[in-house]
Amino acid sequence: MSRFSQQIGVGLVEVLVAVLLLSVAVLGFSALQLRAISATDESLVRTKSLTLVRNLAEVMRAYPDAYVTGSGTTFTSAKPTTEITTPSAEAGGTATTTYSVPTVQAIATSTVLNTATSSTTVSVDGTAISIDGAGNCLSTGVTTNTNGNKVPSKSCNINQLAARDVLLVKKIALDESIKVAVVTCPGTTAQTIQQQMCVITAWNDTKALMTDADTGDNANACANNDGTYKQGSQCLISEAY
Repeated sequence: MSRFSQQIGVGLVEVLVAVLLLSVAVLGFSALQLRAISATDESLVRTKSLTLVRNLAEVMRAYPDAYVTGSGTTFTSAKPTTEITTPSAEAGGTATTTYSVPTVQAIATSTVLNTATSSTTVSVDGTAISIDGAGNCLSTGVTTNTNGNKVPSKSCNINQLAARDVLLVKKIALDESIKVAVVTCPGTTAQTIQQQMCVITAWNDTKALMTDADTGDNANACANNDGTYKQGSQCLISEAY
């Protein structure tokens, strides 16, 4: 057998080895690209979340004495120290007492504008407040004050204005697929004014919740009751006053 015949196919083997090495390199580069894209998306949504937090913090500062009672989509103005007594869920149990909450917290955690199919209006002091339409709190007329000067008519009270501003923030969050909630920060006791609040923003499968439970409606919560982030959660918790 000639030396030439013994080397038949060697070139093909060399080509196959080269292709294999190139494939491994390309796969590694592709994985790196996907990781870079994922990191870029994460950075973008975090930036949007921080913008939402700043907006809500500004609303809190604009309406420091806006407090309401109620739940769901119906609220009524109240003082910070107003007590609400509700019967126990158990028959024959004792009543439980809570206090009114900041309007920003009440509207942010309500069912209004949580999903694209949820209610888009919230009732505050018997008036339906919305981002647009008749309940948008925008003044369309003027009135004369005690000094005889013409000033814009006040179509909404402070709690209704706060509700509208929070609805605007929630609409932005909904458009960006970000879930928002405002809760009392762990370890913070309720104060009569300017409470220390925690704004939770969550995205993807993570829910804007802080709870130790991890089943049912509480599954995929952002953090535990003490504010510790849960493993794999995609969210941000920011303090605001």
